Amino acid sequence: MAWQLVGSNGIRYCRSQLLAAFPWLKQGFSTRNQAPGVPADAEAEAEYRRRFLGLFGLSPAQTQLVKQVHGDTVLKVEQLRPGKELPEADAMITDRPGIGLATIHADCVPVILVDPVHRVIAAVHAGWKGTLAGIVRKTVARMEAEYGSVPAECYAAIGPAIGSCCYRVPPERVALFAEKWPELDLTVSRQESTLDLALINQKFLENCGLLPAKIDNARLCTACHHTAFYSFRREQATGRMLSLVVMK
Repeated sequence: MAWQLVGSNGIRYCRSQLLAAFPWLKQGFSTRNQAPGVPADAEAEAEYRRRFLGLFGLSPAQTQLVKQVHGDTVLKVEQLRPGKELPEADAMITDRPGIGLATIHADCVPVILVDPVHRVIAAVHAGWKGTLAGIVRKTVARMEAEYGSVPAECYAAIGPAIGSCCYRVPPERVALFAEKWPELDLTVSRQESTLDLALINQKFLENCGLLPAKIDNARLCTACHHTAFYSFRREQATGRMLSLVVMK
């Protein structure tokens, strides 16, 4: 299903139409709030995030963030952990309503997982290192272990991220994926090569047991859509978008 661009109170954000079918769930991916080429302003960015969270009935104090380190640690959130010293992780899971889970992005792949049977949600930040480490697979496994989630009953939304059209990498990086995950059937070229991280994470989800019809891949390249999204690859010094999920 296609993702929707939604506007409310001067804020634009993207959401998965697949996940929008759950009335007890809210999910969204924020857009950029400053024009391309304009240096990101920290104060304006903080205010924009506050207003974005407000659309979901949340404040920053009701939203769990993590210190993202491009790893494969999955944090179980049983209560909010406020303060400046955020826990190091690149994925979060919870079964607690009212706690927003948010990850920060500017090209890396945002993945939201939802178990509607056991009422469990997850937010994943998958850069190339986290994708290589299989963080989305580990998140699904952690949901199974902690809450009894069954992959075939789960839903996933893969948000805007840099696409293979813009993510050119050395052949050696493609070779790392091909060697560790031969089931991906990646072609390693001696010339300039690319990676489709969103598609790789989609394949991981399918290999974990999620049904293709329950995976909503936005297929929106953050580097191509320069007026809508920040892109570290394109701009280097840039702002960040939030990927958010919460149960009412």
